Amino acid sequence: GTILNYETDAEGGDLVKNGAGIAASDQMAASHLLSWPKHHALDHCDVGAAMCCWVDSRGGTALVDNTDVCYVDMKASRRTAHVADGYSIYGGGAEGAANCHGFAWGTDGGSVASALKGNALFKVGFMDNLYNDLKGNVEQVPGAPMCGCIDRMPVVTKASCTKATPDTSSVSVTYSASSGFSAVFTMGTIGYTDCGDLNTYYKTLVATDGPDALYMDTRIVGEDQCPGAINDFLHGKGLFKTA
Repeated sequence: GTILNYETDAEGGDLVKNGAGIAASDQMAASHLLSWPKHHALDHCDVGAAMCCWVDSRGGTALVDNTDVCYVDMKASRRTAHVADGYSIYGGGAEGAANCHGFAWGTDGGSVASALKGNALFKVGFMDNLYNDLKGNVEQVPGAPMCGCIDRMPVVTKASCTKATPDTSSVSVTYSASSGFSAVFTMGTIGYTDCGDLNTYYKTLVATDGPDALYMDTRIVGEDQCPGAINDFLHGKGLFKTA
């Protein structure tokens, strides 16, 4: 982590000053494609969705609690947790306040949504939930990345959703007898909209009864569904949680 993650403004930190580069990058993110980072938490997002989760705020207001954390499978995030295997069981709000916010592009790697996933990561992970209005969301769920592909993140009951869209982009299609059809995509301004619940939005991108949608149901399980999700996980270890 950096001082952005560990300082608090009440104890002398200055998010406006130290995070000034975020505001500058936000201007770039309005009209340019941002590349997807090379990082173990973000490699091979085969399901086409990612999420950020925070458990504290460095700002002047308390973290907005929008989810319950069910469990963390550290084997899935072992390079973040620095252990080969292990797990933490929560449920019922035992983790305290937690906030999760994600984005999705589905499994079509050639889609515009896939091309814009770097922009969505910046908007969710840095601009909207850390710097904008000095919201100050910081600190990941222990054993999990702060932001990562959905399979490396904690299993939770809910996650907010942001969608990146090419608001004024255009496609020009031409035809010639010698080369056939060709198309040129011109990037215009990029907009960002609230897409509600991440699990619900994801199912607009994939077959609702397909394996990807079913998998998402095991990662964002719905309100009051932590007990069942926890015991489904523990069943594979020959364990059962009674309370």
